Order: sequence, then C-alpha cells, then structure tokens
Amino acid sequence: MYNNPLAIVIRDAFIQNVYLRPTKSDNDNISCNTIQNILRHKRITLFEKSINRFLIKCGQPPLPETSQFINEKDLLIFSLQLSGYIRDAQKQLNTLQSSHACDPDLINLYKAAAKYSVECNEQIEDSKYIFKEHCPYRFYKIKNHDTLSNAKFNNHGFIVNPHRPNLFLAMPFHIKDTQEELQKWTSKYLNKSLDNKSIFGSQVDVYLAHFPIEQPRGEKFALSLETIRSPETFFDKSDMDFIRQNFLPFIGTDITIDKNNKITGGNFVSANEFKENCKNITILGYCAGSAHAHRWLNAFSHLASQIYDTKTTEAALSNICMVSYAFLPIQKRPKYSGIYLMSNYENDNLRKEPFIKMFNPEGYEKAKFTPDYNIAHISTLSDNRGYIVAFKLAENFMISEGDKKTFLPDIEHGHHMAVVSAKNANSNSNYPNKLFTSIIQNVSLGKRGEEMLNLSIITKQDHHHIKPPYMSIINYRQSVNQK
Repeated sequence: MYNNPLAIVIRDAFIQNVYLRPTKSDNDNISCNTIQNILRHKRITLFEKSINRFLIKCGQPPLPETSQFINEKDLLIFSLQLSGYIRDAQKQLNTLQSSHACDPDLINLYKAAAKYSVECNEQIEDSKYIFKEHCPYRFYKIKNHDTLSNAKFNNHGFIVNPHRPNLFLAMPFHIKDTQEELQKWTSKYLNKSLDNKSIFGSQVDVYLAHFPIEQPRGEKFALSLETIRSPETFFDKSDMDFIRQNFLPFIGTDITIDKNNKITGGNFVSANEFKENCKNITILGYCAGSAHAHRWLNAFSHLASQIYDTKTTEAALSNICMVSYAFLPIQKRPKYSGIYLMSNYENDNLRKEPFIKMFNPEGYEKAKFTPDYNIAHISTLSDNRGYIVAFKLAENFMISEGDKKTFLPDIEHGHHMAVVSAKNANSNSNYPNKLFTSIIQNVSLGKRGEEMLNLSIITKQDHHHIKPPYMSIINYRQSVNQK
C-alpha cells in the first residue's frame, strides 16, 4: 500500500541488520556442493524480491542488491523479527492507520518471511531453528496442584465436557512441549490469577492452547492480520482442525464432517441445550492468542450454522465469552460476549502499547487510558454485551519476589500481561489485578453482561465514569474490511 509508514521501518531494519552487517568469506559461507549453492541463492533471492515488492508498492526505493556472501544467519533473524522492528518503531506507530496495519502487501511479506524461515531449516551453520508451516495447535488440560508454576499439563486422555464450565487459555506462545516450559510461560503471564482452587480445577476445567515452537513467526502475524481484515468468516485449517477435535461435544455426538467442512451426520443436541452448552465456553486470550480464538469461533460458527437456524446460532454464540488482553474487538457486533483489557501510560507519547497500536491503531487511540479518567477508562460496546477496560499503567510497576521488590522486565509499555495478572507491589489499591481476577472468576462461572465486569469492586472515588458506546472505532474497522 502506497505510503505505508511501516515500509520505512522494514527497509531501515534490513539495511542495519543485514546489509551493513559483516559478510562471510568464501570458505565460510559457500559450500562446494553446487546444488546447495543454487538452493541458497534461490531462497535468498526470492525473499529479497518479496521485500522489494513490498517496499516498491509502498513508495520506497528497493533495497540494494546484496552480495552472494551475505551472512544468511542475519537474514534469517531479520525474517523472524519483522514484528519486533515494527513494535519498536514508536515514531511510525504514532502515524499508523488501520489500512496500513492490515495492508495485504504487509501480510504477503509476513508470509514470505515464514516461507523463507522454513526453507532455511538445517541450511545455516550454527542455527538451531527448525520451522514448519501450518502446524496444529498444542492442547492441554491443566491440573493445578498449587500454582501454575507447578501445574501438570496433560495432552491426552481427556475430552472437553460441554456440561461443565470450561476456561480455554489461548496463548501466543512458541515454546517447547515440556512441562518446564509450559509451567514457566503460563505462570509468567498469568501469575496467580487462576490459583483459586474453589473455582479453577474444581468448578471450572482449565485448558491451554498454543502453536508449537516450530510455527514461523511470520505465519502467526499473517494469520492475525488476515483475521482482522476478514473478521466475520476467516479461519485457517488449523483452527477448524482444533474445533473438530475439541468443540464438537458442544453440538452433539458421533458427528462426521467431510474434507470441505460440511457436516454429513451425527446426533445433535437440541437448540436449547446448544445454547446452554455455549455458556460453558469461556476463553482467555492474550495478544495474537485472541486472534486465534476469534478464528476458532468463526470455525465453530461455520459448523453450528449447518445444524441450527441463524437465530439459534447467534443466541448460542453470544453465550460464549472471551476475555482478551492486548487485543481489541475487530467487529461491529462480535459473535460472542467479551471484555477487552489493555494498559497504557497516561503520557504515551513515543511509548504506546505497541501491539494493540500495531493491530488496531484507531481503536487504541479511542479506547486507551487518558488523563480524563482516574485509574481506568471503561467503554461499553455498541452490542451492549461487551466492554473495553483500559487501565492506567503504573510508572513504577514492581512485583514482589519473597522479601524483594523487582521491576517487571520487558513490560513493553503495558503489553506484558503480568501488569494485570500480578500484584503491583507499589500500589495500595492494586486495582487492575483485582478487577482482572474478578472478571476471570465471574466469566468462568458463566456470568455474562454487567455481571462479568462487577463494577461493585470499584469505589465511588475510583469509578470516574463509563464512556459512551464504541461505535466510531468499530465502524471504521468495518470500512477497512470492505477495501
């Protein structure tokens, strides 16, 4: 897209991190195997052409031709860090518009980066990366003995029970399939927010879904942007496979589906039971994990609409609730109920929450916390069944580790989920953590509407006011989708 400010960011990042980096000598970089040389030249050339295609369409000059002795390890890292370069480009994020953020040319560049990273498997010396496109989700049932850092993650031997409340954690992790990694990353972002044993694990079953470490990062971001561009219907094969494997009990038993996702048989529950079953679906999404979950529900809707009439399907899906952190709504009227949480500094000049701003620029500006409020800006969605809560991000957010207070690392201007899932050791009210914990408990137990938010925990002093509807943001997003 012409004049996309992100093109400047990507061009400068290539120059600094690839083109101006030291090259390797002939002996270090060029194999005696002619076929390997040809394949190496082909994959580098194709990726560079994809970068230049994006730059030229955005009105930027193409990159200078690289030497055949380019350090390909630098190019691989560049392909993996595209979103990181954008995240750090606060000057360009300040002028970003949704049409730029969801630019089809940018999506194609992410796809090219994903393809290149896969083609580099076992081709670069000292590189341990192994990537695979179109990986299935990893899915676990969590048995929490005391806290998530010691939980047991089971990946087999269970079936989701549609008659019990279920909390699905949709996370953007790219991690190894080990108990240690699952414990580390889940507790890093959720801390002790699920440690209430009277609810989680007893009344509510808890699950974790994420993509494996082999998924190319470019693929994850391409999928997220495609989700935002086509929020009504878009889902990927991996999303439909996930729903077919785990959500069919909510609509019936012995269900058969052909390769075109057409239901060919089964024993289906009644319309009323389907609606009741959907009350037992609560999703907690973080960043791109919320985009994953949105696609799951598009796939679920695609199947359900083949069994039930439109009115029944819409009513049932509205009983599902998504609690999202760092990902704002992308539809005028979402299929599901939702609470969308975010955090930003009161003065966010050149330190905006980067990923919300990257994915939904106008939405960020309208929903964010500003000095007009006290400790949170609460917006009501136009469908009257969802809310956006933007918390004031503390300048001195610290967590307690035993007797010590330590600053939360990698806070990313409020993107780190721990700013709501962990207690701020420097705050007496600790409002974000209290409200987040309350919300997760309420929605997991099936509460919807105003009961989800439970504003009664906000004191009269803290509750400044609730902003009028969010229509302007959603209408703008609708216009972007039609381009």
